[in-house]
Amino acid sequence: MANRKWSIEEIDEYRRTHNQYVFYFNPDDANFVVPKANGLGRTNNWAHPASWLIILAVVILMAYHAFFK
Repeated sequence: MANRKWSIEEIDEYRRTHNQYVFYFNPDDANFVVPKANGLGRTNNWAHPASWLIILAVVILMAYHAFFK
């Protein structure tokens, strides 16, 4: 896991050099959410473990609702 949170300028530079405009995956960045590359809003840093935990929780809730309600 990363030691520090990156600035917006560092995130933009990382995206340009690694061609990451759809999904942001940077294990060196401690930010959980980062600004989207294009447009307004935020997106997850998929290298952060919390991103995967949240997706797992959403999938479990959807499966529970689909099969047990």
